[in-house]
Amino acid sequence: MNYYRLIEDIPSRTSLGYGAAGGRWNNNGTPLIYACNHSSLNFVELLSIKGPFVTSTRWRLVTLEVEGEIPYIDPKDLPADWKMRPYPASTQNFGTQWAQSLATPYLIVPSSRIPLSSYPDEHNLLINPLHPLKVDLIKVLHTEKVSFELNNWD
Repeated sequence: MNYYRLIEDIPSRTSLGYGAAGGRWNNNGTPLIYACNHSSLNFVELLSIKGPFVTSTRWRLVTLEVEGEIPYIDPKDLPADWKMRPYPASTQNFGTQWAQSLATPYLIVPSSRIPLSSYPDEHNLLINPLHPLKVDLIKVLHTEKVSFELNNWD
């Protein structure tokens, strides 16, 4: 299955690069790579998180091919506050525990940026870059330069 992620278009950034910063699904010090099953969801996610900053930065859209069975979390099994903004510690702890367990290299989670009832098939993918199988099950298919400025789209 194909997944997509947006990364800053800077020389040091790689398609599957990651840092140790925290996010909705991970605490600081537990790296995760975030991707989406629709390229457009990447833009919604990033724009709603970064705001106007996105228009002053160049981006690359990375297309990934993920092999194997990908487990998912049913929203009813998530902490009750999983959609809150800013993101709660409960989701960070949830994702951190999953990542540190090394149970699976990937995990499907719902997006908190779109109404789940209207877009039930759109989701985010958490990729655990420290899982030993991650390298064997993921392939970078394509990268392309993109921009949030309509007159700068390549």
